[in-house]
Amino acid sequence: MEIEKPHSAVSISYSLSPQERPASRFETFQIPPAFHAISARYAPTPIRPSRLLASLTGVGRFRPADSRRTTSIRPRPPRPPVRQAPPVMTSGPMPVVTAIPLAAAVSTPSVAVKADLQSGVSLSEPVSMKPDLPSVAKTPPPENTASAPLLSVRGVSKSFGPVRAVDAVSLDLRSGEKHALLGENGAGKSTLVKMIYGVLQPDSGTISLDGRALRIDSPSMARRQGIGMVFQHFSTFEALSVAENLAVVLPDRSLRDIRRDVKRIGGEYGLGIEPDRRLVDLSAGERQRVEIIRCLLQNPRLLIMDEPTSVLTPQEAEALFVVLNRLAGEGCAILYISHRLEDVRALCTSATVMRRGKVVATCDPREQTAASLAKMMIGSTVEHPRKQAAYIGKPLLEVSDLSVPSTNGMALDGITFAARKGEILGIAGVAGEGQSELFAALSGERILRRNDTIRVDGRAVGKFDSTRRRRAGMAFAPERRIGHSAIGDMRLSENFRLTHNATGIGRNGAQQIREDFDVRAEGRDPFASALSGGNLQKFVIGREIMRDPAVLIVEQPTWGVDAGAAATIHEALMALSAKGAAIVVISQDLDEIFAICDRVAVLHRGRLSEPQVTGTVTAEALGLLMGGVEPTALAEAI
Repeated sequence: MEIEKPHSAVSISYSLSPQERPASRFETFQIPPAFHAISARYAPTPIRPSRLLASLTGVGRFRPADSRRTTSIRPRPPRPPVRQAPPVMTSGPMPVVTAIPLAAAVSTPSVAVKADLQSGVSLSEPVSMKPDLPSVAKTPPPENTASAPLLSVRGVSKSFGPVRAVDAVSLDLRSGEKHALLGENGAGKSTLVKMIYGVLQPDSGTISLDGRALRIDSPSMARRQGIGMVFQHFSTFEALSVAENLAVVLPDRSLRDIRRDVKRIGGEYGLGIEPDRRLVDLSAGERQRVEIIRCLLQNPRLLIMDEPTSVLTPQEAEALFVVLNRLAGEGCAILYISHRLEDVRALCTSATVMRRGKVVATCDPREQTAASLAKMMIGSTVEHPRKQAAYIGKPLLEVSDLSVPSTNGMALDGITFAARKGEILGIAGVAGEGQSELFAALSGERILRRNDTIRVDGRAVGKFDSTRRRRAGMAFAPERRIGHSAIGDMRLSENFRLTHNATGIGRNGAQQIREDFDVRAEGRDPFASALSGGNLQKFVIGREIMRDPAVLIVEQPTWGVDAGAAATIHEALMALSAKGAAIVVISQDLDEIFAICDRVAVLHRGRLSEPQVTGTVTAEALGLLMGGVEPTALAEAI
C-alpha cells in the first residue's frame, strides 16, 4: 500500500472477521490502480470482512500498489503531552466510518486513527489496533502536579553586545496559574518571553517544561510544546478572512474544519466571531479575539499575553478576563505582561517584577496597590501628575468638516472640533477606527482638498505639507516609533534634525533631550533602534516639545511604556499646555484621557462625537461610545 499524502501516521492490521489478528507487516496483491477516498460519518456502519474500516476525514486518499510488494508502516513516536480543550458535548452516536469495498477478495487491511471529538479526526496521534505495537497515548502528567511547575526558568541570561538584557533570571509557572511579568521599559520582559517562545536563544541557563530541560529553537517548536503567545501588535493579513488568516498558521487543517472550530470556540468561550469576515472589517477588539482563538486552536498549556488590553474598550477587557479565568480554571497557565497595574491586580494571582534585567521581587498583586507595584518596578515612588485648572483661551486649532475617502483604511466623515489655547483635548477610541487617518490629515501627510479645512491660529493650512505646517507652529508625534517617529538606523542627533530642520537646529539638542527627559541609552550618540520602546518614546515627545509649538498632535503618547516614563511624558505635556499651547492627544487609554485631558471626544468608524468635559463623563459611558453606541442612546444604555 502507498499513502499518497505524506506524513500521515496510520496503523495497519488484518481484519478477516470481527476478531482482530495482529500483524506487523502485510503483503499487497496486484490490484488495478484505483483511488479510494477515506472518509467518516456519524452513523452506525456494520464491519464486514470484505470492507475497509477507516476513521479519517478529509485527509487524503490511498491507492493499492501496482505490483506485488511488501509494505510496513510504523506508528509515529509519542508527542509531548498537551492540554486538551473541552470536548464538544453531543448526544449523538460515536463517529464511525464509511466502508469502502475492495476490488478483490483478499485479506483486507483496516486503517484506524484516533477520532477527536472536538475537531473531527486527528492524524497527529494514531492509535494502533494491533496489540504488539507500542502505545502512542499521551505521556501521563507527572506526580504531584499541584506543586510541580509546568514551566521552570533557571538562571537564564541574554546579552546584546555590552548590554545584559536578562541577567540570571529564574521563574516558575504552574498549571492554572495567572502570573504577571512586570517591569519598566528596558527591564528585559520582552527578551525573556521571546526566549520562552523560541524567538531568541539564551546565552546561559535552562528552560524546562514538565521537569525536562528543552532547547526551544523556534516559535513553531514552542507551539508544538503547547506554548502560545498573543502579541501586542497583530500579525494578520487584512485582505484575508478570519479563517484564511488562521489557516496560515494551521496548515494541517482544512478551511471547513477551521470555520467549524472558530464557531465552537466562540460559543464555548464567549469569543464569537464570523469566520468568513475579512480582517479589514474587524475592530481591534475583534482582531484580539482572532489572536486568542488562534492560540486556543493549538490547545496551549501555557499562554503568553503581551499588553492584551491596550486596544480594548473597558467592556472588552472585562470579557477577556472572563476568558482567561476560564482557561486558567481548565489548567492553562497564563503569563501576563501589562503596564496597566489595575488590570494586573484584578486578574493575576502572582507576579514577578524585573528591573534592569534582574528579578527584584515576587508578590501576590492582589495584596498590593498599583502604587506599590510601580515602586517595585521603578525602585522609587512614582508621582502621577494631574491636570491642573488652567486658563483656556481662543481656539488655536480649528478643524471644519474634515472628510477623507478610504484608500486602505478607515474613511473620515465630517470631523469638526477645536482645540483651544492652554487645553489638552483627548480623542478616544479603539484601534482601527480612523485614528491613523486623522493623524495623517492633521500632520500634513495627507494633503486636503480645501485649505480652510484646518486652521492654525486663524491661518488656513489644509493644503500645506508637514514642513510648512511645522513652520506655521505645529508639531507631531505619531504612534509608530521606528519608521514613523524615528529612523532606527540613524543616531539620535540625526533623528533630532529630522523635525527641527524646518524651524532651525539647536546645538546639542539630542543630548539636551536625554538629560531633560531621562532618556537612558548606552553611548554618547546611540542609534534609535538601540533604545527601548519607552526611552525612544520619551525622546520623540521631548524632541517635539523642545520646538515650543503652538499646536501639538500626539498619537498614543504612552502606549507600551512603564509607569515612570508615562509620568514623565504626562508632566511634559501638561507643562506645555500651561505655557499656552493647544494639544490634541489621540489615545486608547482611558486612564490617560481622564488624567491629563480637559475635554474628550470619541472617534468611531471615522466619525467624531461632540467633545465633553472629562469631569462630567464616566469611563463606562466612553467605553460604550467607543463600542458604537449612538450618543442619543447612551443615557438608556448606562
